[in-house]
Amino acid sequence: MDYCSNYVNGARSMMRGGMFTMGITWWILIAVLIIAAVYFFKNKSSQPVETSNAPYQNNSQHTAYPSAFEVLDEEYAKGNITEEEYLHKKEVLMK
Repeated sequence: MDYCSNYVNGARSMMRGGMFTMGITWWILIAVLIIAAVYFFKNKSSQPVETSNAPYQNNSQHTAYPSAFEVLDEEYAKGNITEEEYLHKKEVLMK
């Protein structure tokens, strides 16, 4: 009879705390994995994409801001600077 009372009172029962704790642990592990996956994919998608079609671009980190060559090309295309100024500034930037 002592064996049955211990079983009912939880002395030998896994359902009393062991299974519940294991279930909570699995849910926490799954939540952490989901959060880590979201964080990883969010950071990966927010990194700038490097384009290699610009002839003046070096291999440094490409940013969202235009390079000095792009600004110079735009100013020349708009007619704000002469061809001599364009070539001189381009030569200075290549140094």
